[in-house]
Amino acid sequence: MPTEEIISLTEFKNDASGWIERLQHQPPVILTQNGKGRAVVQSYEAWQQSQNALAMLQLVARADADVAAGRTFTTEEVFASAQARLNERRKSRKRG
Repeated sequence: MPTEEIISLTEFKNDASGWIERLQHQPPVILTQNGKGRAVVQSYEAWQQSQNALAMLQLVARADADVAAGRTFTTEEVFASAQARLNERRKSRKRG
């Protein structure tokens, strides 16, 4: 995984447009203020990818918790439930 570049906030502000353009093709940049990391700047596309990855990890964690708590269903139970809901929809459409 590529390492992030670390620059001062002043350096970023002096060429913000240039940095935004460069961020389209490089990893996030860490901005420092008074020598300490204060913010991370990345392209919108990179942010979207990280948000999607986070959402997927949250789903996996939720699934692990469900399995640990015994909240699971067999394949047959899932398909039977789906079939019952489908049949109910079909009946309500015929009535309505």
